[in-house]
Formats: sequence, structure tokens, C-alpha cells
Amino acid sequence: MSPARTAGLLLLLTALATGVSVVTRLAGSQEPPPDSTLYAPVILDTNLYAVAGAARVVSGLALLALAVLCWRRAMEAGGVAVMRSATALLGMSGIVTAASGACMLALAAAVPETAAGSSLASLAATGAIPGWVEPLNEARSTTGKAGFTLAGLGLVALAAAQWRIGGKLLQTGAVASAAIGIAMLFIWVDAATVMHRISGIAFLLWLIAYGSGLVIGLTVGRMPPPKAPVGSD
Repeated sequence: MSPARTAGLLLLLTALATGVSVVTRLAGSQEPPPDSTLYAPVILDTNLYAVAGAARVVSGLALLALAVLCWRRAMEAGGVAVMRSATALLGMSGIVTAASGACMLALAAAVPETAAGSSLASLAATGAIPGWVEPLNEARSTTGKAGFTLAGLGLVALAAAQWRIGGKLLQTGAVASAAIGIAMLFIWVDAATVMHRISGIAFLLWLIAYGSGLVIGLTVGRMPPPKAPVGSD
């Protein structure tokens, strides 16, 4: 299988795992409103929440594998620095996202099924769950936002590389990548809840579009061939 097609499949795996994580997390927990003093979510179904965490780990590892593959190809082909920056940012996003998923798995394991539906804060106060659960939830939230931010920065760097390569198709894709990447940076602004949802859906569609393009062999997704060794025919 060609590296480009492998990269496409990894993007599609990232998209699938991300979609599963979002759906199961929404079904298995209830996030507090932005103006609430309750920071931790209410886990309604520990099994669904665990599935969401596992899917987030898979999506992070798939993104990391993609970044490693693209980094190697970029180095072999003498890729520009901005392309290496893009792959590095996506790789870091994968690592941090996987860490966020691991935190979710630990949270699901810490909450007894009989206590599902109660806030983590109240469970910690009564001693039903360990005191480290709330800090772990903060780590889950922070790493989740950081992973999303790094992915957004990766898209912006990738957009710069696409624009530099040139061509109408690549430059059109570059504009879309940059717009989505910039919108993803607003994940830290609690008041921009609507933008969070829009940028999340847009990123998911970006993963599907670029992954599909690589798999079917569109030129927009082809990686440059490696340089021939010095002295070869």
C-alpha cells in the first residue's frame, strides 16, 4: 500500500474514532453549562464514558501514526520547514489527545456504576471516589483542549505549506484548512460555545475529506516522492 493511501486510512480512522468519542461522550455524560460553578461533568453511564475515552485514545494514536509517517516522507523528500512543523504539531496533538482519553478511562473506572448520575464533586466530598478524581478531570479537560488547539495549529501550518506548493486545488484547500484551524483555537473561550461545535464538525469533515482524497488518489493528497540518493542513476 502506498504511503499516501496509508495516510488517508489513518485520517479516516482518526475521523471515525473522533466521531465515536463525541457521540458516546455526549450520551454518557452531561457537561456543566459555561457559567456553572460545577467544573466536573456528571457521568451518566460509565460504560459509554469508557467507550468515549477509548475512542479518544485511538483517535490520538492514529493521528500520531499519521504524523510520524508524514514526517518521514517529508524528510526523505527534503520537505520545507513549514511542512515539518505541521506534522510535528499534529503528532503532539495525537499524544495529548490520547492522554486525554486515558484520563477519561480512569474517570470511568473510578466512578461506581451505582453512583452514575452524581457529580464528581459530590462523590469526592462523600468519599465515594478518590480525591484525585477531580484533578484528573481537570487534566482531562486541559489535555482535550490542548490537543484540539495543537491540531488547529497543525492545520494552519499545513495550509501555509499547501499555499506555497501552489495550484488552484491546493490553494483552495489551504484557505479551508487555515479557516478551520483558526476557528479551532477558540476552544479556550468558554463564551464561544457555538464556534466550538462548528469548528469540531468542520475538523471532522476535514479529516474525512482529506482522508478520502488520499485513499482515492487525488493529487491534492499526494506526498512528494523521496529524493534519489546522491550518485544514483
